[in-house]
Amino acid sequence: MRKIDLHIHTNFSDGLLTPRQVLEMAKKNNVQIMAITDHDTFAGYEDVKEIAQDYDIELIPGVEISTMHKGIDVHILAYYPDTNNKALTAQLDEIQHGRFYRAKKILAKLNDLGLVLSLEHIIELAGKNNLIGRPHIARAMVELGYVSNKNEAFDLYLGEGAKAYEPKPSPSPDKIIKLIKAAGGVAVLAHPQTLGSDEMIYDIIEMGIDGLEVFYGKSTYYTTNHLDEIALMNGLIRTGGTDYHGESYDDEVFEAFKAPKSVIIELKAKYKSRRNIFKRMYEKI
Repeated sequence: MRKIDLHIHTNFSDGLLTPRQVLEMAKKNNVQIMAITDHDTFAGYEDVKEIAQDYDIELIPGVEISTMHKGIDVHILAYYPDTNNKALTAQLDEIQHGRFYRAKKILAKLNDLGLVLSLEHIIELAGKNNLIGRPHIARAMVELGYVSNKNEAFDLYLGEGAKAYEPKPSPSPDKIIKLIKAAGGVAVLAHPQTLGSDEMIYDIIEMGIDGLEVFYGKSTYYTTNHLDEIALMNGLIRTGGTDYHGESYDDEVFEAFKAPKSVIIELKAKYKSRRNIFKRMYEKI
């Protein structure tokens, strides 16, 4: 069975595999359509966009963008945007700089707690794009023996409300949704269940989001059905993906995950509709 996965990370953000290794893994697992959605950068997608066809894979341009709403991290997936759009790429650059300064603040807090980590070590773990995220700090903590695994690092130190947590300077979801649409892309709320409440989801819906990531590789049956109902009731498209990062347990999720064909049908229909709107606008100029 040919599969679809619209949420994958590489070592250009906080994934462990290179973009080429991701393509190889996808080919091995019969993935026919996929999107590399690294955090706040198109670099992973750009790295392999010319060779994806060699793997018989349709590679969709994408990115997962960090935003903040009511003090909570909200991730917005952008599909099919113009990857050279100046306003969008400038915003991504600004978010990336914010990540760097946030990492320095987290390391200072950890140092005050007696957990000494060097910025150089974190940068080394950050991969090709030096796009530092909390998972890189967590990996360093595991390597140095401060915690036994990544989950423990987040629970005790890095997660929201934990001892060394530092909020990431991020734009609002509303701003990012507008930027994605202005770049011709489709905006989708990533893993909505992580927001903690339907109220938060409806806040983002009111901002004009195009869809919800309903079919998420790490969701429960109940959560999937609940989000599916919200999407259908609000006229939103439904997408799906594994949120693959390359951790050992991710491999099992990736191999087992099967998004329904409807996710790509709905996504392409929304993209085509947006593209036609742009075409009509230019015809009037």
